Amino acid sequence: MKQFRVTILLIATSVLLCACPNKDENGHRYITFINKSGKDISCQDFWSGHITEADTLFQCRMGAVRIPADSLFNFPSGESHRGGTWEDDFRTIPFIQFLIMDDELLWQYHLEPCDTIRKHVPVLHLYRLTLKDLQRMNWTVVFPPEE
Repeated sequence: MKQFRVTILLIATSVLLCACPNKDENGHRYITFINKSGKDISCQDFWSGHITEADTLFQCRMGAVRIPADSLFNFPSGESHRGGTWEDDFRTIPFIQFLIMDDELLWQYHLEPCDTIRKHVPVLHLYRLTLKDLQRMNWTVVFPPEE
């Protein structure tokens, strides 16, 4: 039964990826994040012209996106509401950062102070991706990492 569910999810994901192209004539409006971990995760995206080591910690003021097991989420460009693309964003940012956390743990502590969240909800993986990285990856990020 579980294999049937996974097969259906993979087919649905394939249809979604084909039906909703990541690219338009001007560039890429979305970075597709695929969760193949078998567990729900939370993913916090962060980009800025200047990211420091302190920014590798969970940013409480920003929240995170829940990505269910065996599903995907499309992160829109920061300028997508104006018709912009990730290529436009990368003119001012060196990279985009994704912090991956266990969704169940984050939900358990989400109302706690930031230092408590950072103490009890570890970052499972940190991605720092440049424009060249994303082009090489065809604008698709997979967790857990395949490379």
